[in-house]
Amino acid sequence: MPSSRIPKIVANLTLSYGLRYQFNGVPYEIHDFLSTLFTNPSGPAPFTFTIAGNKDQGLPPLYKNDWHDFEPRIGLAWDPFKQGKTSIRAGYGIFHDRMFGQLLGLTRGNPPFQQIFFEPFFTPASIGPPVSTLSPPSNLTATPVVPDFGFNASGMLQGGILPFLIDPHLRMPYSQSWDFGVQHELGGNLLVEVNYVGSKGARLLRVVDGNPPQPALLAQLDAFCVRTNPSNSGFHTQSGQCDQTTLQFDNLWIGAESGVLPFDAVNNNAFLQAESFTGAASSTYHALQTNITKRLSRGIAVQAAYTWSHAIDNSSDPLVPTMGNQEFPRDSLNLKAERGNSDFDVRQRLVINYTWDLPVGQGRQHLAEGRAGRIFEGWQVAGITTFSSGLPFDIFTATDTAHTGQPQRPDFNPAGIPVPVSNPRTQTGPNLGLFTDAPFGRGGDLGRNHFRGPGINNWDVVLQKTTSLSERLSVEFRTEFYNLFNRVQFSQPGNLRSNPGTFGQSTSEVRRADQTSGARQIQFGMKLRF
Repeated sequence: MPSSRIPKIVANLTLSYGLRYQFNGVPYEIHDFLSTLFTNPSGPAPFTFTIAGNKDQGLPPLYKNDWHDFEPRIGLAWDPFKQGKTSIRAGYGIFHDRMFGQLLGLTRGNPPFQQIFFEPFFTPASIGPPVSTLSPPSNLTATPVVPDFGFNASGMLQGGILPFLIDPHLRMPYSQSWDFGVQHELGGNLLVEVNYVGSKGARLLRVVDGNPPQPALLAQLDAFCVRTNPSNSGFHTQSGQCDQTTLQFDNLWIGAESGVLPFDAVNNNAFLQAESFTGAASSTYHALQTNITKRLSRGIAVQAAYTWSHAIDNSSDPLVPTMGNQEFPRDSLNLKAERGNSDFDVRQRLVINYTWDLPVGQGRQHLAEGRAGRIFEGWQVAGITTFSSGLPFDIFTATDTAHTGQPQRPDFNPAGIPVPVSNPRTQTGPNLGLFTDAPFGRGGDLGRNHFRGPGINNWDVVLQKTTSLSERLSVEFRTEFYNLFNRVQFSQPGNLRSNPGTFGQSTSEVRRADQTSGARQIQFGMKLRF
């Protein structure tokens, strides 16, 4: 519902402003097949899931409608010299996003629509019943109630599910965007443009663990699980005691049930983690964007676009992390530690497209007459050349040193001693010797997305000849080169310290958009025009 005005303040200055109102209602499933939890998932069990749907039919919505999405916009354009060759532009606006269907559809997997059975990884593996001894679940009745993890009177496993939850207080994500730029036309059909572009995102979607280990319970376990504690005995560990290495991963939820901890580090283990989607993320983006355009003249047209930018956030995608990164934060109770380079942060990028009609043949500068001119006329070279810095990636250990249930980032020592690598030619990431696991009790000092993967240097070129056979008939022959210089475009390197053979190694290439090989490809084509 936009409203705007574009008044002329003076002859060479235009101001535009307006206000837009956007409303995105809460989606629902027409057969009422969505359910969620309206209580705190980190509280005590049991939990009762609620069917969510159309409030006109008496069902609560997944989250409350957001009625406050007003979007003011303002922009100006100024020709300071009144010659029609220079333009100074600026603008600011607020823009809202909406919820996407995949996120909401995940709630169809919650009770009572789907009963999930979980066989935990007990430590040692001999603890706990084997799957073969468990009774089949065919006669179970679907229920919205989820109790704590354990076995009922029939020996059937109950609780311990991974639900998908929507924050009932969710509000629409939004961004503030602004820009300031100058355009100037030079002689020779040349246009130069320089822009500063920025944005700030708030209430952005991200997933957190809705049932994380609780700091107070962890502190009690830290105090208990010391060698000198006389009560620390009789556990199913090699030493018979619990210690810092026991306070990791699944043990934090089911350590008491598997006999390796005196009690669990969570208030409930009805949920062995809970994927809770909230609006807790934020972002910033700043960019210098330049564009040089030479319009077609004398058979040559060129456009070059260069961008220097920096994108920072504490979550880049609420569902699908980029290659090598992980879904949950390292600590769902400390999102500040997740702030770093965005998964999609490309610091520098230059793209050039060009066309050159060779000045040969009839009506051209060279060989305008004669058989040679007929042979060599009609040739054109065109292409797109891309240079780009690489995407960031995270580095993870195989240990949960911070006791959050997640593999942590390591400590980074730039002065560390490098170790031999399996293949120096494909070593596109840092050396394994620069990293060590952090001591138990904290996460590593390495920030999120600190390192960058391989960049792009790609040339796609077309060589084309058009030959006139008659006044109305011509034939066009094309040779297309993809990755003309056959440069390997490496994928992101291995980022797991637990895999020393592949750490820092790019073991695959980036394929083209059609999923064919990224190696040089040459194809020919012919077209008859009439």
